Amino acid sequence: MIHSAMGGMHAVAALAAILLGLTVILLPKGRALHRLLGLAYIFSMLTTCISALLLYRMTGHFGLFHFFAVVSLIGVIMGLVQPLFRQPDWTRRHLIWLAWSYLGLLAAAATEAAVRLPMLKHLANGETFMLGGAISLVVMVIGWAMMPHWTRKALAGVGMPASRN
Repeated sequence: MIHSAMGGMHAVAALAAILLGLTVILLPKGRALHRLLGLAYIFSMLTTCISALLLYRMTGHFGLFHFFAVVSLIGVIMGLVQPLFRQPDWTRRHLIWLAWSYLGLLAAAATEAAVRLPMLKHLANGETFMLGGAISLVVMVIGWAMMPHWTRKALAGVGMPASRN
């Protein structure tokens, strides 16, 4: 349930980021459409992270979700600056920073969806947070395990070697 305009903006931006991120992942890398939709993903992630930092209804203070919003914000910014400065090996760093930002977004979405399921309303707050943390951890571990495969495939698509020289 959305309780404020800021919460609504956060939800819309997060859903847009999920769809845009998936599209960018599936598109050929480095082309105009990849860049355009990639910038839209960056904008939606910046909106998601900043709006998350302004939401305090659940706890009333800066908490764990805010901490992860800051971590995500750093990842998105680091992913954005790689193609701007084009230091050696920037493509790999761009890919990895933004892949982790997307995995974090999916982990947050899975957690949010799970803790809002009606069948879980009987859980105490601590149990809900533990369940959310476990779900996030599972999503991130699966992503971490698949990251080498995704990295090789994406780098091969732009003509880069799969391993660092």
